[in-house]
Amino acid sequence: MGRTLRDGSGALLVGVAMAALFFGVVQLRAHDYVAAVLLVIVALSVLRAGVELLRPTLGE
Repeated sequence: MGRTLRDGSGALLVGVAMAALFFGVVQLRAHDYVAAVLLVIVALSVLRAGVELLRPTLGE
């Protein structure tokens, strides 16, 4: 049960991070560079957290 929860939350975090990266690059680059950069930094940190959760399942 714990492994499934960890894998599911890791996959969800990776998906959310990828969506935030896509949104930041597509929508905000033409309007506000500072907000786009901050959103990309936050999305990369969430992506890293998701990958850390998936590491025991997928391996190094």
